[in-house]
Amino acid sequence: MMLAPYMLGGSPRGRAIVIGGGAGDSDGGFVDDPVVTVTSTGDATVKGKVKPGSFGKFVFPLATIAAGRQYTFRYTPHFSQLAQQGKLAMVGFGLKTSNDFHIVGLRGDGATGLNKYKVNGTPPNGWNVQTGHTTSDGGAAAAGTQAGPNYIRLVTSADGTTYKFQTSTNGTSWNTEYSGAAITPFTNVSGVTTFGMALWFNNADAGPFSIDIDQFADAAAPVEMVYSYEGATVDNTNATTYTFTAKNIGAAGAGRLVLVGVNGNVSNVGTSRAVSGVTANGNAMTKGPEVVGATGHGSVSWFYLPIAAGTTATFVVTFAGAAPSNCTIAVYRLFPVSGTPVDTASISGGTPQTLSDLEVKTSGAAFFLSGSITGSGAVGSWTGADSPIHDETALTNDRPVATDAWSIPTTENDATRDFTVTLSGSIIKAVGISFQ
Repeated sequence: MMLAPYMLGGSPRGRAIVIGGGAGDSDGGFVDDPVVTVTSTGDATVKGKVKPGSFGKFVFPLATIAAGRQYTFRYTPHFSQLAQQGKLAMVGFGLKTSNDFHIVGLRGDGATGLNKYKVNGTPPNGWNVQTGHTTSDGGAAAAGTQAGPNYIRLVTSADGTTYKFQTSTNGTSWNTEYSGAAITPFTNVSGVTTFGMALWFNNADAGPFSIDIDQFADAAAPVEMVYSYEGATVDNTNATTYTFTAKNIGAAGAGRLVLVGVNGNVSNVGTSRAVSGVTANGNAMTKGPEVVGATGHGSVSWFYLPIAAGTTATFVVTFAGAAPSNCTIAVYRLFPVSGTPVDTASISGGTPQTLSDLEVKTSGAAFFLSGSITGSGAVGSWTGADSPIHDETALTNDRPVATDAWSIPTTENDATRDFTVTLSGSIIKAVGISFQ
């Protein structure tokens, strides 16, 4: 029997909750099928016993999965009676239709930690067999412990073809573990018939277990700004004017804003140069934040302009004063509600450097560009609920120094978020800009 408790502390969608007990769907890897008890408050406890030598799988339905939704629950595992105390046990979200399945969640790393993890299968290596599945170990998770309690969240994309998996220690601040993840072997969530809390056990982890599930919520997914990173280009010429011909600006559309980051470098005894202007297809771009470093440090800046038509643009960057040693541009395409930035920030100095109090908005995005004077391998960290995406990593020029670019889809309203750039032994120049 398939129980469908669509509440567990949240709002019901689809069939009604069944109070007092029920079952999910297992693969036969248990002594008996796990038993699910649902309380009058909508919380659930799953109890079972894994067969020796079994890679047991179990999914407990929580909702009818749909595109553009956000599913959240908290779980507390009780795995101390398992042979390995749950050191290789996995808890997450399961998507299943017949023998096709996909599970994403947190799995013990074999010692004391938790890794983000995915496993999927399709016949002949589907749900009803124990081995032959496709696995992906994403390394240490940003949040969660083997003892719990842990909060996990699955956010389906607006078109239902991908998902975001997030973790939290408190249900307030979230870490993105996977973004834009495919739901292999499915092409769309519309093809999934069973969705809910999933378990996957290792064949060395036999024995009894239980797990408590609460605070389940099924809500509309936050609307994220549509944007894309279109790439970066280096010109190692010594010049005051640099022309970047026919560079990608992404798919055209009304409301498109093109955002260009500029990193202009000088020799290590040269005078740093500000950018006097940037044009796109002959049209002047609006200058955002800029920081001009001390002697030998160069400058970084952001420029932006609405460009509705075309998939490429020619950018001309002009510097004030004598020629820099080289110039790098990094290009983004975005569709903000407003072409006016929410906020900007800039910094320069010895590592680490922090862009402080950058205001961000829900359904927005923040963008960061940094340049160093020595080395590569800059690391960016963010104090907000969302996770940075390192779009351009250590693109070096002929000095050589590196350009790095990050973006963050933002899902909160906050005026106090900080972005820190760290690169051992180097001077950092960085600029940040946010849109909604």
